[in-house]
Amino acid sequence: MNALGIEAFLAIIETGSISKAADILHLSQSTISHRLKTLESELGFKLLDRHRGVRGITLTPRGHAFISLAQKSALLDKEIEDIRAERPKRLLKLGVADSISLFMLPKLYRQILHNFSEFQPNIVTQHTLETYDSIKSGDTDIGFVKRDFNMPNLVVEALFQEEMVLVRYGSVSNPLPPIDPSSLPAGSELFMDWGYSYQIWHDALWKDNSYKIRVDAAHLIFDLLQSEQEWTIVPRSIFEAMKKRGPFYEQPLLSEPPKRSCFLVYHRHLSNDKRSVISFIKSYFLEA
Repeated sequence: MNALGIEAFLAIIETGSISKAADILHLSQSTISHRLKTLESELGFKLLDRHRGVRGITLTPRGHAFISLAQKSALLDKEIEDIRAERPKRLLKLGVADSISLFMLPKLYRQILHNFSEFQPNIVTQHTLETYDSIKSGDTDIGFVKRDFNMPNLVVEALFQEEMVLVRYGSVSNPLPPIDPSSLPAGSELFMDWGYSYQIWHDALWKDNSYKIRVDAAHLIFDLLQSEQEWTIVPRSIFEAMKKRGPFYEQPLLSEPPKRSCFLVYHRHLSNDKRSVISFIKSYFLEA
């Protein structure tokens, strides 16, 4: 595909105008416009709508659809250039759920860097379904996800489980007695989805969507839990991190939630050199 046209198109998208794209690429506006027109001619459809006297850019529907393909093409061109320039490191693309990445995997990342110097890890925070889709399409090599889905040509393996903890805001001088979770007010909950089994347990106790607020990034819980009446349930690793950032304490539950599971997912036809990373990851968690 037209690499110069792709570069021009992505620069226009990033900056919001042809003139600014020309500035960051150190080219004339006419050169940027020519490269864009050449790319559109090769593709057979328009990427941008151009109107005299109108500042900024307007993407066509096909232009919107083309953005992800352009990004993939640019990344592929970079990998080819690395090979051409004899830069031997290969990308190792990891798709990871935010709550797993931040609180469970930093040590593993360092071990991968130390033991697999031939790879350059590229860690991307994704929702679980995004990770499955990107592995299926070949954009991601290895995923760490919260849910187990059965998809063709994808291998999904349980990696570890983690205890779930009821967390309250404030401080207590003596440990509180265990509490029946059904007595917790639903309208005071800060809720996050911790996987299928947890969702089943949760919905049996509290009506769906009855929580105070729902988040999809674990670090938000730290800042939002600021009242002694509020409560949340999080994995043990997140609670341990929360204690370092504020007055949070644990209260035992009479009915324990299912443990949070982490699954390892990769393509059935993953290359052999990257399969060695898979074996290392499994060994790492067996020994942990």
